[in-house]
Amino acid sequence: MLGRVLVFLGGLLVVVLFVALLAPLFIDWTDFRKNFEDQASRIIGKKVTVHGTVDARLLPFPSVTLHDVRVGQEADGTPLVQIAEFSMDAELAPFLSGEALIFDMRVSKPKVRLRLLKDGTLDWMRGSLPEIPAKSVVLESVHVEDGDILFIDEQTGRTRHVTGLNAQMSARSLAGPWRIEGDAALDNEHGNFTVSSSQPDDNGVLRVRTRLMPDRHPLNVDLDGELKLVNSKPDYMGSFTAGVNDKQAHDSADQKAQPRIKGRFELTNDRIRVPEYRLEVGADDDPYVVTGEATLDTGSKPEFLLTADGQQIDVNRLGNNKGTNGKTNRNPAISARQRLNSLIAIAAEIPVPQVPGKATFRLPAIVAGDTTIRDVQLDLEPAGTGWKIDHAIGMMPGRTQVEARGNLMLRGEPNFIGNLVVASNQPSGLASWLVGSVDPSIRQLRQAGFSADVSLQHDEQRFENLEVAIGSATLKGRIDRQSGTDKAPPKLAVDLTGDALDLDALRALTGLFTGQDSGESLFDHRITAHLQAGKFMAFGVPADNVDTSFSVADGALTLDKLSVRNVAGAEITATGRADGSPSDYKGSGEITFKAADPGPFFEMLRQHLPHHPVMDRLVRNAAWYGNTALRGAVTLGGDQDNALTVTLAGVSNGSRVNFDYRMSDLSAFTGKGTTTLEGTLENSVTSILFGQAGLDPLPVEADANGRLTLKVSASGTDPADAALTFATDKTSFTANGKVDVRPATFLNGNIALSLESADIDPYFVMNGIGIPQTGAGLPVKFQANAALSPDKIVFSDMKGLFADNNMSGTLTVDRKAPNLKASGELSLDKADLDWLAEAIYGAMSDPKTGALNQDKLGLPAFSGMDIGVKLSAKQVWPGIFGPISNFTANAAYKGEELRLNDLTGGWNGGTLTGSAMFANSDGTGLLQTKLNLANGDLAAVAWQRDGAPLASGRFGLAMNAEASGKSIADLAANASGSGEMKLGETHVRGLNLSVLPPLLSATDQIQGDITAAKVLPIVQTLLNNGEAVLPATTIPFNISTGVARATNIAASNDLAKLSGNAEISLPDERMRGSLGIDFNAGAEAQSGAEPALRLDFAGPLAAPGRTMDVTDVTSFLSVRAFERERRRVERLQANVLEKQRLRREVALYKYEAGVREAQRQRDAAIEQQRRAEEERLRDLARQATAQKQAEEEARAKQAAEEAAKAKAAADARAKAEVQHPPASNGPAPQTTAPLNFNELPGVAQ
Repeated sequence: MLGRVLVFLGGLLVVVLFVALLAPLFIDWTDFRKNFEDQASRIIGKKVTVHGTVDARLLPFPSVTLHDVRVGQEADGTPLVQIAEFSMDAELAPFLSGEALIFDMRVSKPKVRLRLLKDGTLDWMRGSLPEIPAKSVVLESVHVEDGDILFIDEQTGRTRHVTGLNAQMSARSLAGPWRIEGDAALDNEHGNFTVSSSQPDDNGVLRVRTRLMPDRHPLNVDLDGELKLVNSKPDYMGSFTAGVNDKQAHDSADQKAQPRIKGRFELTNDRIRVPEYRLEVGADDDPYVVTGEATLDTGSKPEFLLTADGQQIDVNRLGNNKGTNGKTNRNPAISARQRLNSLIAIAAEIPVPQVPGKATFRLPAIVAGDTTIRDVQLDLEPAGTGWKIDHAIGMMPGRTQVEARGNLMLRGEPNFIGNLVVASNQPSGLASWLVGSVDPSIRQLRQAGFSADVSLQHDEQRFENLEVAIGSATLKGRIDRQSGTDKAPPKLAVDLTGDALDLDALRALTGLFTGQDSGESLFDHRITAHLQAGKFMAFGVPADNVDTSFSVADGALTLDKLSVRNVAGAEITATGRADGSPSDYKGSGEITFKAADPGPFFEMLRQHLPHHPVMDRLVRNAAWYGNTALRGAVTLGGDQDNALTVTLAGVSNGSRVNFDYRMSDLSAFTGKGTTTLEGTLENSVTSILFGQAGLDPLPVEADANGRLTLKVSASGTDPADAALTFATDKTSFTANGKVDVRPATFLNGNIALSLESADIDPYFVMNGIGIPQTGAGLPVKFQANAALSPDKIVFSDMKGLFADNNMSGTLTVDRKAPNLKASGELSLDKADLDWLAEAIYGAMSDPKTGALNQDKLGLPAFSGMDIGVKLSAKQVWPGIFGPISNFTANAAYKGEELRLNDLTGGWNGGTLTGSAMFANSDGTGLLQTKLNLANGDLAAVAWQRDGAPLASGRFGLAMNAEASGKSIADLAANASGSGEMKLGETHVRGLNLSVLPPLLSATDQIQGDITAAKVLPIVQTLLNNGEAVLPATTIPFNISTGVARATNIAASNDLAKLSGNAEISLPDERMRGSLGIDFNAGAEAQSGAEPALRLDFAGPLAAPGRTMDVTDVTSFLSVRAFERERRRVERLQANVLEKQRLRREVALYKYEAGVREAQRQRDAAIEQQRRAEEERLRDLARQATAQKQAEEEARAKQAAEEAAKAKAAADARAKAEVQHPPASNGPAPQTTAPLNFNELPGVAQ
C-alpha cells in the first residue's frame, strides 16, 4: 500500500513538472489543462482530471499549482484520489541536463480511497500501466498536509481510516531511497512514524525500515524487512523490535527494566503474521522471557492467534516497586475492585483484533514481593471491542483459584458478562494479600468462595445464580449492585438463602472488595436485602432459622421482616423503620421475644454488651424467667424530638411483665440527656418475683399476688432517682433514693428503706434464711436509711417492730469483704437466749415431745457471716428462772460461733456478769459459760406453790461450765463444770419444823395401829402449814456427764436438823434429791425410835414431785402409843358384844326393807303390762272397724259400676232391635241378671 502511494505521488510529480516546463514553449495555454490531464493519465495509469484552476510559471524557477485534482473514480463516481491543492517548485539548471530537482513540493488535503478486493488484490492495480521516469526526479522536500486515506476491505467488510496525515518526505529519486517522517491517526489512534527505504533491486524488492510511535501507548515499534509485490499483493517481511518508552523513568536502569520484544513478522494486505517473538522484562542480564507466536488474518478467512509461554515472573526483578508499602510490597489501601479496575484499564490499552481468532497464555507463576500467582492460563478470542474468555484460571494467594468464562468488553464502558468462580482454601491468606490484615472471622474459615453468572459493568454489577461458600456453609441467590451518581447513591440488592450464613465472615469478605481505606462503605448504598439461613452467625452470635428482609436508603432503615427461630434458645421477630440522621432519627418498630429458657440468651447478651452488674445477676437468675413471651414497640423521635422509647409487655414464668424505657435524646448513650425506666412484674407466686428480682429464693409459698415495680430516672451521669416497690396484700417493701447506675459504681448512693409485713417468716424461709423458731409468725415494721459507697453500706436510723419487740440501731456492712461482714449497735426490747442458740445449733427441742433435741445439730442459720455488734436488750430470756433485765453484751457472730462477751444484766433481783460462747464446728457443738450472780432473790427462782414461792432470801451463784456434742441432748449430757451457791438466811414455806407437838396430839386420836398411811396425811398437813427459818449456808456443786450434783447439804435450828443431797439432770431437765429432817423430841423421846422423816424430790426441774417417807416418825409414834393403845383395847372389849348385836339387828331391818321394795316393784311391773295389753286390743278393734267400712264402700262402688254397664248394654240392644228386628224363626232372647262373684260365700273382700 505504501508503494502505491509513492507511485501515485511520483507520477503526478513528473507530469506536473514536465507540463510546467514545456507547456509554455510547445503547448497553447488554452489547451494546457487538457494536455496535463492526458499526460498525467498516461503516466499514472488512471484517469486524471483537474477541476480547479491551474497556475504555472517558468521564472525565476519553474512552479506549478493545481487545484482540485482528481484521479480515477469508482462505479458511483467517487474519485480514488482527490487533492485540494498540489504545488511544487523546481530548480531550472538540473532540468536542462535531463534531471528534475524538486526542492519544495506541497500536497494539501489529499484524499485517497483504496479498496481491497475479495481476492486480496488492490483495485488500484487493475487496468493500470504507469510509465514513470523514476530515476530522473530528485525530491528534496515534500510536505503533505491533512491527508486522508480510506481503506475499504471487501474481504472482511471492515473499513480502516487514516486521518490527519502530515508528512515530510525526501528522495534521491522516485525509485528511492526514500525517507519519510510524519504523523497520522489510524481509526482515531494517533501516532508518529518514520519510513526509510532503499531502491528496488532487480527483482523489484524494496528494503524498508519503519518506526511506529503511537501517542496513547509508550511504545516504539521498529520494522526492518523487504517490501515486494507477490501476485499483485504487497508483502512486507522481516524482523521487528519493540520497547516501552517510559517517560517517567528517571535513570537508565529504570528504562532497561521496561518490557521489550523482538521477533520476525510477515505483513500483507490481509494478514499480519508473527511466527516467533521473544518478550523480555527486567534486567538485561537476567530478564523474564515470554515466547510464542501471533497471527492476524483479515482476509477472506479472518483469523487471529496469539500464544504466550513464559517462565515464572518475579515482579520485583522487573523494575522498582514504588508506590507499594509494607513488607509484602503491596498497597493495602487498594481494594480487590480497584485492582480489578486497574487490570481492566491495562487490558483496554491492548488492541483487540477485529477478526476471529484465539489467544493463549500459559504462565507458571507471577511473584510480587511475597505474593505468588500460580498456574496462570488464559484462552481468549477477540470479540468486537473486547474479548471472549473461553477459559481463564489462576491460583491467587491464599490458595485461591479464580476461574472465568464470558465476554470482556474493553472499549467504551468496560464490562464482563459470563461466569466467575473464586475458591479459596486459605481465606486468611487471601485477606492478608488483599487488605493487609485478617479479620478474626476470616481467620476461622477453612475455605470460602463463590460462583455466579455475572454482569460486571461500571454502572452495575450483577451476580445471578450466585452460590457462596463460607466455610462449610453454602448460600444461593443473587446480588445486584448499581453504582451511584452525583444525585443518587449506589444501590445494592441482595437475596441469599442457604443452610448457614456467617454475617461477620460475609461482611469481612465484602470488605476485601472495598478496601481498608476506601471512601465508599457498604452502608453508603441503598440496600435491599433478603437473607434466609438455617444456621446464622452475626457478631459472634449463632442463630437458627433466620429469615429477614430489610432495606437501607437515604439514611432510612426499613425492616420488613426479621424472624429468628432460635438465637441462644430464644425466638425473635421484628419489623420497623427508622430514618433521619444520627442527630435526628425518627422511626418505630415492633418486636416479639419468646424463650422457654432465656438463660443462654442472657449469657449471650452479657458476652456482647458492655459489662454491667445487672447483666451478671440476670444471667445468674435466668432460670426464673422461663417461658418468657414478650411483645414490644420501639419509637424514635416523633413528637418528642430525638427521643427513644422502648415498651415491652408479656409474661415470664407466669409473671405479667410491663417495661417502659425512655431516652430524651440519643445522646443519652454517651452520658448526656435524660433516661427513664419503669418496669413492673406481677405474679401470684411471690418466690418467682424474688427470683426475677435477682435473689435466690426457694420454692416456698409466701403472700400471694405480688407486684414488683422499679422506677429509675437519670440525667447525664448524675445519680439516678430510683424507686423499688414490692407489695402484696400483707407485705410491702419500698426503697427510694439516689443511686449511681454506672457499672463501676453501681448502686452507690443513699436509699430510704421501708418494710411492713403481717408475717415475714415465709420470706425468710423463701430466701434460705432459716431464722430460729421459724413458723411461729413474725409481723414486721421496719425503716432505715442506707448509704452505699464502694467500701461499705451504712444502715442508720434503723427502727423496727418485730412482733411486739421494738428494735433500733445502726449497722455498717463491709462491701469489700468476701462474705458478709458487719458491725454496729443493736438495741431490742426483748431477746431470747434460746433463739440465739438456735442460730448456731438449730432446733433446741423436739417439736413432738418438747424434750431436748436428740437429732444431729443443724447448720448455723447465718453461715458465712462476720458480725460484731454491741447488743442491748431490756429483757433477755435465758430459758429458766425469769428474764435478764437491762442486758448488754458485745456480741460477735462468725457463722459457726457466737460469743457474748462482757455480759451484764439484772437477773432474779441480782446482778449477772460473765460470758458465753456457742459454737458449731462441722456438726460438733461447743458450749462455754462463765456466770456470776450476786445478791439474787431466792424467791424469784424457788418453786411456786399456790402462787407463792416456797423459799425467800438472798443468794449468790458462781458457775463455770462447758460441753460438746453432736446434738443438743449430747451437749447437755456431756456438760461438765463446777460452782457454788451461797444462801443467806432462808425462809422456807411448807417446811414446818415445829410439827412434833401437834403431830403427837393428832396421832393420839388415831384408832388402831399407827401406820405410815395414817401418819402421812397428818404429817403432810402439819409440815405444809408452816415456815422454816434456816441460817446462811454454802452449797458447792459439780457438773459431770450432764448432771449437777450437790451432796452433804446440812442445816439446823432448835427444832430440827436438816441434811440432804440433790442432783439435776441437764439433758432431760429433771431433778432428784432428798431432805432428811430429824425433829428434836425433847420429853417425848422414846427409846429405840427417833422422830424423823425424809422428803424425796423427783421430776421436772421447774415443778418436781415430792414424796414423803414417814417410816421413822411412824415407828416413833407407834412406840409411844403402844401403852396407850393397850389400855384402850381393854376398855373396848366390854363393848364389843353389844356392838355385834346391834349390827345383826341393823342387818335384819335392812333385809326386810329390801324384800318389801322388791315386791312393790314386781306389782308395778304387772300393772304396767296389763295396761299396755288393753291399749293394744283397743287399737286392733279400731283397725278392724275401719277395714270393714272400707270393704263395704268398695262393694257398693263396684255394684254401681256394674249396674251402669248393664243399663248401657240394654239400651244399646234396644236401639239395635229397633233398627234391625230379629228374624221370626229365631229363639226368643233370654234376660239374665249379671253375675256378681262378690256375693259368693268366701269371695267378698
